Amino acid sequence: MWWRSAKHRFPQQADGKTLLHIGCGQVNSPGYINIDARKFPHVHIVTRKITSLPLFPSDQADLIYMCHVLEHVKRGQVIAVLSEMRRILKTGGVLRLSVPDFDRIVEIYNATQRSIDAIQGPLMGGQDYDYNFHHLAFNAEHLRKLLLSCGYREVRAWDPDNCQYHDFQDWASMRHSYGEEKFEISLNLEAVK
Repeated sequence: MWWRSAKHRFPQQADGKTLLHIGCGQVNSPGYINIDARKFPHVHIVTRKITSLPLFPSDQADLIYMCHVLEHVKRGQVIAVLSEMRRILKTGGVLRLSVPDFDRIVEIYNATQRSIDAIQGPLMGGQDYDYNFHHLAFNAEHLRKLLLSCGYREVRAWDPDNCQYHDFQDWASMRHSYGEEKFEISLNLEAVK
């Protein structure tokens, strides 16, 4: 009932698709229902708990986007988060993820003569506000296994510069700077319910 009454206040795509941007932070992604732990003018729902989003009934969203959010979830809660996103998605819906890629962090470490300073941010989080701490590390194989264990039927790479519903800049395509060098940092995978 709540969903039907609130839906007209939430943004929707012109094609009628329902898109959620969980952990949007300062990124205002028009057409998405923006959800974050911090209050910004563009955030529609403020919550710190993404293991359960009872405001959203099952089978409602066409796309859920989480960019550099999953690593902030405690290890014991990651399955609950991925399962909750699956519950909210329609059959055929997509969970689109971007996370720091541990394999790339190791490459940065090696390319910078094993500099801890070069990898502190991508590995441990910015730590400049309460929620900006990393609890988990991911590489493609590990994240794919987690998604499949939660019942997603297909996991594939996605390109932030060439995909539908992603016409804004965020960590999915940004590079990590250290000194004069810039490094690719993100692992971009999406899972189909």
